[in-house]
Amino acid sequence: MSKARFIIRWDDISPYQDGEKCRLLIDLFMKYNIPAVLGVIPDNRDESIKFDDRPEYEFVEELKQLEQAGWEIAQHGYRHLQQTEDGGILKLNNASEFAGRDFNSQMADIKNGKEILNEYGFDPVTFISPWHSYDKVTVTALEQNEFKVLSDGMFLYPRRIGKLMQLPQIFWSAPSRLRILDQMGSVYTICLHPQLITDDDLEFLELFFREGDSEFITASSLLDEGTKLTRRGIRKRVIEAIFSRLYRRNTR
Repeated sequence: MSKARFIIRWDDISPYQDGEKCRLLIDLFMKYNIPAVLGVIPDNRDESIKFDDRPEYEFVEELKQLEQAGWEIAQHGYRHLQQTEDGGILKLNNASEFAGRDFNSQMADIKNGKEILNEYGFDPVTFISPWHSYDKVTVTALEQNEFKVLSDGMFLYPRRIGKLMQLPQIFWSAPSRLRILDQMGSVYTICLHPQLITDDDLEFLELFFREGDSEFITASSLLDEGTKLTRRGIRKRVIEAIFSRLYRRNTR
């Protein structure tokens, strides 16, 4: 039986990120040779997540060094500005940069964001929507902008959404029940916001890295597995149905 595999995603990455906390995280991940998926905001205009003002060339150079070390550069929206109060498909928040907007607007923002990252020297294939909010129009715009992976979703197993591989994200910290997760043998994404990291979070992450024997991967590394990874047999459907009922019960 396959063991659980983990993707650790950092959101809200930009030249304005909390540099001190990001440095602590980078050092910890490098210590244990753990790659991360960095959700980079191409043109961060969100004043609530501006902490430092690092020179752009320094920021980009560090991203390139991390990418060379096996980390993945993903696109996290465009400007991280709320455009609607639409919760999108997941309905986790009443805020969105994309859901509820027309195709041309979504297409333009996703395209403009990707072009900025292209100018930096990156070619992202994974997209992360701010506030976990996207709709069917977003998916179509992502397909036409040649994205391959959507990182989000409150379910257990990877699936297809349109032409994209959709990787679920159900954890916001290192999980503790690894034996159960191993039995289900899926790919789990842990979402971190560096500016919110506490000393306790760092200690828990280090314990997770040091004492576990989990495999840590990037989202793009799964593309070669394609249909095999997203195929949903009877066993997966039953487990997901149970998870869905428990999730709805706990979020009412």
